[in-house]
Amino acid sequence: MKNSNGVLNDLLFLEKDAREFGFEWPNQTMIIEQAIDECREIKEAIDHEESRDRIQEEIGDLLHSIISLCDFEGFDVEETLAKVNNKFSKRMQAVKILTHDKGLTNLKGQSFDFMLDLWRQAKVIADKEKTL
Repeated sequence: MKNSNGVLNDLLFLEKDAREFGFEWPNQTMIIEQAIDECREIKEAIDHEESRDRIQEEIGDLLHSIISLCDFEGFDVEETLAKVNNKFSKRMQAVKILTHDKGLTNLKGQSFDFMLDLWRQAKVIADKEKTL
C-alpha cells in the first residue's frame, strides 16, 4: 500500500488528467451536491448493512468529491489537511482542558450531549485564540 502522500498525489494527477481531457466540474455547487449525494449513499449502505468494502467504497467516493472541491477552488489539498489538523488539535486540547476542569480524566462513559456541549465550548475558546 502506498503512503498517504502517494495516494493523494495519484488522485490529484487523475483529477488534473480528467480536467485536461475535458471531464471537469462546471462549478463548485455541483461538486457539493455530489458530496451530499455520497453522504446519502454512505448512510444507505450502513442502513442496509452492506459489506464493509461497499461502505468503504462510498466513503472513498465522498473523500474524492471533497478533494475535487478543494482542488477546484484552487486550494492545496495537503495545506488544507494540515490546517484542519491544526484546528482539530486546538479544539481537542480545549476539550481536554474543559474535561479536566470538570474533574474528569476523560470522556469515556459520558453522554453524547455532554461531549457536544464541551465541543461547542471548545470551538468558542479555540476561535478566540485564533483572533488574538
